[in-house]
Amino acid sequence: MAAHDTQSFFIPDEFLCQEEQLLSQTYNLSHVLLNRAESGHIFVPIRSMQYLAIIEPDAYWFVDSLAYAVRGDEGGRLVTVSWHPLLKAQEREGLSQHMDCRVMFYGKDMSDIQQRLRGEFFQAMQLMDQRHRDSLSPDCKINILPFRLPEE
Repeated sequence: MAAHDTQSFFIPDEFLCQEEQLLSQTYNLSHVLLNRAESGHIFVPIRSMQYLAIIEPDAYWFVDSLAYAVRGDEGGRLVTVSWHPLLKAQEREGLSQHMDCRVMFYGKDMSDIQQRLRGEFFQAMQLMDQRHRDSLSPDCKINILPFRLPEE
């Protein structure tokens, strides 16, 4: 994939929102990986679930690699779950503090997926950390767009 390519991801309408805690080890490792990247995001494949995680400084997007949609003339994968930390990294009291997050579900019956993501995402990041310690950089730009077209 060339560096000028852009991948698009769609956010369907929110189905459910709840607050949960993101474990400090997960939050910390995600920011270690993000700080190594040359851009403001990083892709983490979660192969055991056929998901792709996109880490940005203030959001985690989880994409089902099998869910594809088209909006207008643009196609992209669908986000099914997202995590949004409620504090900025520098507002934490310490590295061992868990991070309160707003978890958004974009479909029903996502609680099993959320439970699996909590463990599988961390394992996928650990694997990435071990394999690519010195060479993390995304291959493309990303667009995360609402799935619904703006009403005119």
